[in-house]
Amino acid sequence: MRAVDVDRMYTLQAAIVRIMKTRKQLTHRQLVQDTITMIKVFQASIGDIKKGIDTLIDKGYIERSEGSRDVYNYLA
Repeated sequence: MRAVDVDRMYTLQAAIVRIMKTRKQLTHRQLVQDTITMIKVFQASIGDIKKGIDTLIDKGYIERSEGSRDVYNYLA
């Protein structure tokens, strides 16, 4: 990965954490829309946002809700 791509991924992850910290629980669609709205520096692709969400799930910042697979809960 290029340095620019790494910086963009960290920017996406930070935006997702900020959104989830304020909302505590969101659907996948709402989280993607809010992330796209928050990121003004570059055009974030939906694939990159999904990768960011998966990375944050692996790191333990967010989790998928027990009852629904498209709902995320903030953990940290």
